[in-house]
Order: sequence, then structure tokens, then C-alpha cells
Amino acid sequence: MIMPSQMLTFYKKDFSYKWDIVQQVKGRKIQYIELKPTKQASDIKLILLGIDTTTKHIYNLIQIGKNEAKTTITINEFKTNQPLSGNEFIFNEAKYKKLGYYINK
Repeated sequence: MIMPSQMLTFYKKDFSYKWDIVQQVKGRKIQYIELKPTKQASDIKLILLGIDTTTKHIYNLIQIGKNEAKTTITINEFKTNQPLSGNEFIFNEAKYKKLGYYINK
């Protein structure tokens, strides 16, 4: 399965890709790109990556498995250059030790 953190880079390895249809979705013009795995052993049959043609942002990702299971990830809001407080990414070791995690420094 393609995870949200991989949406920008997953296609670079093990996929062939080509243009697919353009659709109007909720008032937005979405250009789809069809991605197919190059490895036969993949559990993925097909991925459609929807790009908003105005903003050039990913709108959605539709993944169809070989078992025909369909997974859709849709990005409802995309913000760039957001201010972050200085303590946004501070690791609180005590919090995780209390939860029973082993921390290897």
C-alpha cells in the first residue's frame, strides 16, 4: 500500500507511468496519471494519481489491488510554508520512557 508520506516519491521506483483522463472533480480540473508496477510480484494492479491542474498539487491517489480492493486517499487541504513553533519537534524522552519504550541513544 502507498502511504501518504510516500505519495511524492513512490513512483520513481518500480512503476511505469502515462497520462490518463482529465476529470472535473468538485469543480476542480484533475489530470490523472496511470501508474503500473513493473514487477509481476506486486500486489498492486494499478494506481491513478490525480493532480489538480491549477495548483499542481496532488488531489488524490486511487490504488487498485490485484484482488480488486480499491483504496482512495484524498487530500482535502494542502498548506505550504506554515509557521512552526520552536518546540514543535522536540523529543520528550521522559514521556516515552513512561510508556515503556526503550530508547537507544
